[in-house]
Amino acid sequence: MDKDRVLRFSRAERWSHWVNAAAFFVLLFTGLAVFSDKFSFLATLFGGMQSARNIHRIAGVIFAFASLAILIFGDWKAFRVWMKELTTWGKDDFQFLAGFGKEFFGGHPKLPEQGRFNAGEKINSLLTLGGGTLLTITGFGMWFADSLPLWFVRWCYPLHDLAALLMTAAIIGHMYLSFLHPGSKEAMNGMLSGTVTRKFAQEHHGKWYREVLQKEQKN
Repeated sequence: MDKDRVLRFSRAERWSHWVNAAAFFVLLFTGLAVFSDKFSFLATLFGGMQSARNIHRIAGVIFAFASLAILIFGDWKAFRVWMKELTTWGKDDFQFLAGFGKEFFGGHPKLPEQGRFNAGEKINSLLTLGGGTLLTITGFGMWFADSLPLWFVRWCYPLHDLAALLMTAAIIGHMYLSFLHPGSKEAMNGMLSGTVTRKFAQEHHGKWYREVLQKEQKN
C-alpha cells in the first residue's frame, strides 16, 4: 500500500467478482441463442445449438456455486463483512438513494457518507444474489424437468426469463457506472488491482475510509 492508494478488495473478492461476471455473460449469450430464433446466430460462437445448450449448463453450475465458494473459502472475513453490509440499512443509505438518481446522470448532489459499500452497491449486490438464486432454482428446474412436478417446471420458464432480464438490466447500469460515469470510474481499479485512490475512498466511502485510517494508525 502506498501513500496515494488504499486496498479496497482482496484477491479472493476480485476473483469471485470476475468469475461471476464471466459466467453470467456466457449464460446470457448462450441463453439468448436458445431463447429465440432471432438470436440463433449466437449459437455459432459456441459450436452450434447443442454445444450452446451444454455450455449454458456448465456456466450455470459455475455461476451458481463457484463465485460464492471462492469468496467464502478465499476470504471468509470479507464475505461476512459483505453480508453484514447488505443487511444493515440506516438513514444515510436511504438519503443516498434519494439523491443517487441525479448522481447517476452526471449531477453532483450532496450525498451522505457511505460505508465500504454504498446503498447503490448494496442494491446491486442484493439484485445479484436474488436474481442469481432465482436463475439457479429455475435453471435446474428446467434442466431436471422430468423429475419435477409439471406445475413447477411451467413456472420455471417465465421466472427464469424474468430473472435474466432483471440481472441484465442491473449489469448494464453497473457497467455504465464502472466504465463511463466520470465520478465512479475509479471503482473499476478496485476490481482490477484491488486498490483505489485515497481521494476516491474518502469522497465515496467516507465512513469506511475513516476505519481504514484508524487501522493504519494502530499499525
